[in-house]
Amino acid sequence: GINAEYGGTAVVLMEKALLWTDGRYFLQAEKQMDDNWTLMKARLPGTPTEEEWLTANLKCNDKVGIDPKTCSVTRFKTLKKQLCGVGIELVSVEENLVDLVWEDAPSMPEEPVFLHSMQNAGEGVSSKLENVRKQLKSKLCDSIILSALDDIAWLYNLRGNDVNYNPVFYSFAYIDQTSSILYVDESKLSAEIKEYLSNSSTTIKPYEDIYSDVKSLNGRVFLTLSTNAAIFQAINEKNRVVGQSPVQELKAVKNEVELEGMRNCHIRDGAALTEYLHWLQTEVHKPGVVVDEVDGSDKAEQIRSGHDKFVSLSFDTISSSGANGAIIHYKPEKGSCLQIDKDDIYLCDSGAQYSDGTTDVTRTVHLSVPSEYQKDRFTRVLMGHIDLAMAVFPPGTKGTCLDCLARRPLWNVGENYQHGTGHGVGSFLNVHEGPCRIAAGNRMTKHEMGLQKGMILSNEPGYYESGKFGMRLESLVEVVETSIGPDDGKYLTFNTITMAPIDRKLINTKLMTSAQVDWVNQYHLTVREKVGALYEKLGKNQELKDWLHTVTEPL
Repeated sequence: GINAEYGGTAVVLMEKALLWTDGRYFLQAEKQMDDNWTLMKARLPGTPTEEEWLTANLKCNDKVGIDPKTCSVTRFKTLKKQLCGVGIELVSVEENLVDLVWEDAPSMPEEPVFLHSMQNAGEGVSSKLENVRKQLKSKLCDSIILSALDDIAWLYNLRGNDVNYNPVFYSFAYIDQTSSILYVDESKLSAEIKEYLSNSSTTIKPYEDIYSDVKSLNGRVFLTLSTNAAIFQAINEKNRVVGQSPVQELKAVKNEVELEGMRNCHIRDGAALTEYLHWLQTEVHKPGVVVDEVDGSDKAEQIRSGHDKFVSLSFDTISSSGANGAIIHYKPEKGSCLQIDKDDIYLCDSGAQYSDGTTDVTRTVHLSVPSEYQKDRFTRVLMGHIDLAMAVFPPGTKGTCLDCLARRPLWNVGENYQHGTGHGVGSFLNVHEGPCRIAAGNRMTKHEMGLQKGMILSNEPGYYESGKFGMRLESLVEVVETSIGPDDGKYLTFNTITMAPIDRKLINTKLMTSAQVDWVNQYHLTVREKVGALYEKLGKNQELKDWLHTVTEPL
C-alpha cells in the first residue's frame, strides 16, 4: 500500500480496482501500488473523474456503494447527480466494506483533550460562539453542525492527539442561538476540561449520538461542506442549508496574539532548520560518514524538539536526495531510502507544531557544486517565489488570481509543477487549512475565500524531473496591509515569516531582476538578524553562527 496520509479515491469492482490521486502522489503511487490497481492521474487532460469513469463503464440499474460517514456532502451530491442521470443508483452502506476485511485496523485513539490557553488563542470561547451565532443569523439559519475537527478545536480552544501531526480530536459540534453541544468521547475529558466547557455553556454528549440527534432537528440547519453524507441524509431536505463553514472563515483570519505566536515560532523553527542544514553540510563531507534520508529526517526532528514550545512535527518530514526529490510527498523509510548524496540536490520539506504556532518550510540545497542547468531551474522557482511574495493586490483578491505569478518564470521555458502554490496554515492546528489558497485556476471553486489581512499561507513553487531531482522553495507568508490604496481598503501584500536561508549556490543572478536580487538580500539580512539573535541567546557555537553569516551574504 501507499505509505502516506493523502487524499485519494478508490473505485473497486469485481474484476478491477482504480485509484484516483493528484500530482503530488503520481510517482509514489506508481512505485508502491501492485498490479491489482490502475492509477488514475486526477486533473490531467484525458483522465476522467470518478463519476465520469463510472457512468462510462457501468450499466443502467447498476449500484455503486459508498460509506456515507467517510464521504462529504459535496462529494456525495456530485456523485449522486452524475450517476442517477444515467440510471445508476448510489447506495449508502451501513458498514464500511474495507473495515470488514481490515484485520489489523487501528482502534479509535484514546488520547486526552487539552486546553489551548488564552495566552496562545487570543480569543475566548464565548466570543467565538457569539460570532458564529451572528453568522447564523446573517444566513437566516437556526443552528449549525460542525464536523471539521480543526473548526471544532479552534472554536472551543481545545486541542488533542487523535490525528498524527494535527492537534485535533474526533468530535462533532452543534450550535444554535442558545446552546452548544460537543459530541466527543467523554473519557478523553478531564474534570478541568468538563468544568471549562460547562462554564462556556457547552453540553457534552457521546460522539455517536450525533447521528440520532440530527434526525429530530427542526428549523433551518446549516451544514458545512465537510459534513458527511450520513448526517446530511438524516436531516429533512427542507431544513438543510449547505455552504462554506463560517468557523473556517473566522479561523482563517488570525488575531494579533495568534499572529505574534506564528512570527515567533518561525524564528525558532528557522533556527532549528538552519542548524540542521549546517550539520548536514558538514556530516556528508566527512570521510567514511554515511547519512541516509531517514538519518537526516531524525536529526532535523531532534534539533527542532529542543526548542521552546515544541509539541510535535506538523507532518512527516520529506527528506529526499536526488531522484527522490521528484516524489512530491515522499516519505523515506529505513531499508529502502537513499544515502544523502554529497554531490547532488537535497530537498527537505518539514515543519512542527509549537504551542504558539505551526510551521511548514521547504529548502532545497546542493551539497556540492550544482550544474548550470540545475541553477537555471532553481532560480526560476526562486523568481516565482519572489514575484508572489512581492505581489500587491486589493483586499478580497482570490489566490487563484495570483497563482500565475509563481509559475510564470517556469512557464516562460515551457515548464510547470503539478501542485498548488499555497495553502492556508492553522495556528497550532492543521498545517493545511482553508478556505484561502493559492492554486491554478482550474482548481478554483466558488467557496474559495478572498485574501484578507491576518491570513497565513504558504508560498511554494517547485520543479520536478522524474528520476533525476526535485526542487521546491516554501516559506509561510502573512497577509499584511501596504500604504497603497484607499483608507477604507488598503491594498495587501505578503510578509515572509519563515526564517531560513535560501541556498545561494543554486542561484543564477543573471536571470533575475534587480528587484528580485534585492528581495533575496533583504530577506537574508532579516534571517541573519533574527536567527542570529536567537543563537546568541541560546549560546550556540561560533562555527554555526559563522556559517549563518556566510550563507546569508548578499548576492
